Amino acid sequence: MTKSQHGTWMTVVDGKQRIFRQNGGRYDILEFQRYPYTVTQTDKVSNLIRSNLTDDLISEEIKEKYPEGHPRWKYPFFGYCVPATFVLLYLMDTGTLEPMRGQDASGEGHWWLRDILTREKYDLTLDQFPTYGELEDVYTTGKPRGYYGFGEMPASRFLSLMQKVQPDSIRWTTDDYSGTA
Repeated sequence: MTKSQHGTWMTVVDGKQRIFRQNGGRYDILEFQRYPYTVTQTDKVSNLIRSNLTDDLISEEIKEKYPEGHPRWKYPFFGYCVPATFVLLYLMDTGTLEPMRGQDASGEGHWWLRDILTREKYDLTLDQFPTYGELEDVYTTGKPRGYYGFGEMPASRFLSLMQKVQPDSIRWTTDDYSGTA
């Protein structure tokens, strides 16, 4: 099992949760609130994330690989599994969620979260699969995996989605991630 290192990019300063990423020689920082890891809160946050998924959150790699008009685009939430999965991971206040990655029959990757204690799956973009059987096939290939960015550093689009979910969060760029906005 590969333990996710996503927490490397999260810190608490003056009692406030922050996530940061390196951007050249500076830091892109988002100060936000984590949610208690309960069924009610996880459902609430999942719905907020799903309702804030916009085309600018889809990676350029996916857009190039599957041009406009490709059959995959007819399924809702195709291309959003990475930002949806990692934003839910960052927003929930728990150490029991792990990112999972599986592959479909064509080799395309799919991401979701799994509770390491209960084995409960949190897949915000499961509707991208035309049948439940295809989704189950992806789940059978799933393995714990950290985000593939440099040192699992969050992508800028993750912070952007977090801001959409929490409009009162504060984002800034600075030379010192432990400083103030």
